[in-house]
Amino acid sequence: MKLSVIILFLAIFVTTGCSEWQTHSLVGPLPATVAYINDSAIDEREFQLFLNDVKAQTAGYFKQTYNADDSASFWTTSFQGEVPIEKAKQLALDRLKEVKVQQFLAQEYGLMNDLSYTAFLKNWLTENQRREKAIKNNQVVYGPKQYDERGYYSYVFSNLVLKVKAVFQEVTASKGGDTASSVLSEDQKQRALDASYGEKVKQLMDAAQVRLVDHVFQEMKVK
Repeated sequence: MKLSVIILFLAIFVTTGCSEWQTHSLVGPLPATVAYINDSAIDEREFQLFLNDVKAQTAGYFKQTYNADDSASFWTTSFQGEVPIEKAKQLALDRLKEVKVQQFLAQEYGLMNDLSYTAFLKNWLTENQRREKAIKNNQVVYGPKQYDERGYYSYVFSNLVLKVKAVFQEVTASKGGDTASSVLSEDQKQRALDASYGEKVKQLMDAAQVRLVDHVFQEMKVK
C-alpha cells in the first residue's frame, strides 16, 4: 500500500473515529432484551452500562467480606454461596430499577416520550456532533468537548430528575401536601421535597414488576 494511501486512511480514521465508535451500537443486529421492568424492555446495552458501574463495588464487597482477590475465576467462584457476577447483576438491576421508575414518572408527567436506549444513543451522538461543530465554529461549549456514554447518561438523567421533582412538587402542592411550606426556609423546603420525592421513588420501586429474560440475563458479564 502506498504511503499516501496509508496517510489518507489514518486521516479518515482520526476524523471519523469518534462518530464510528458511537454509532456502533446503532447498527447491526437488534440488541437483546435482558429484562422487563413494568413491561418496559431493558436493552442489554443499558444493562451493561449499569453492570460495569458496580464492578468495583462488587469486588470491594468480596474483598472485605471474604478477602477474595480478583482473578480469572473470581467472578464465577462461589464464596459461601455468594457468586460475584450474580451479586453484580442484582446490584445493577436494582440501580436500573431506581432509574427506570423515575423515567416512568417523567413519562407520566409528559417530560419524556421515548425511554428506549436506542433513542438515548441517538441523542448522545447528536449532542457530541453538535459540540464538535460548535467548537469548530469557535462557539462556547459548556462541559466536556465530547461526552462518553456514561457521562452523557448521568448528565441527562440528573437533569431529568430536576424536572421531575419540579412537577412532583407542583402536584403535591395541588393536593395540599405542603400546606406548612410557607413557614419553612428554602433549605428546609428543599430537604422536605427531597424526602417526599425519595419516598415516592421507594414506593414506585417496591411496586415495580421485574421479569428477567433468563438466558440473556445469565450471559451478561462485567467488562
